[in-house]
Amino acid sequence: MDKLKFIIAGGGTGGHLFPALAIGEELHNRMNADIHYIGSKYGIEAEKLPGKNLKYTLLPIRGLQRSLSVSSLGKNLLLPGRLLMSRMKTNSVVNELQPNAVIGTGGYASALPLYIARHRKIPYFIQEQNSYPGITTKYFAEDAETVFTAFEEVEKHIKKKTLFRREIRSEKTLPMGIA
Repeated sequence: MDKLKFIIAGGGTGGHLFPALAIGEELHNRMNADIHYIGSKYGIEAEKLPGKNLKYTLLPIRGLQRSLSVSSLGKNLLLPGRLLMSRMKTNSVVNELQPNAVIGTGGYASALPLYIARHRKIPYFIQEQNSYPGITTKYFAEDAETVFTAFEEVEKHIKKKTLFRREIRSEKTLPMGIA
């Protein structure tokens, strides 16, 4: 059997990046899977990924600016071009890697990889680490193979096929001795 290949996409903040890195590490350690991360050149991943020995692609995508300012307006005017360049770059990564699955951990950096996976019928999974799911999770959850979360509240906010919840009942169940 060929080595399993995964794209793990997410970023913008550490709340999206660090779960992505943890999932990738587990998949690599348990299955010797080939992992390729996708993030944004404007998120925390642009600072954290270059110092690691990982395969990754940083997209020129930035989230929609919701504040009313000249700076926000300028960034939003650039969004269509950034979206087009990011889509082409994501398509290139998917074509080259031919992943078995895509895993999204949220944030604007995961939206395009999940979108492309859905349209190419590549299985995709979502890991939602917040009790209130973000826009990307809500949009893609219904067609995801599984949405993984630790909070029951997420169920009220998304349409889903499957939702897995694991309660941490004691320090002994935490991975790697984290207390």
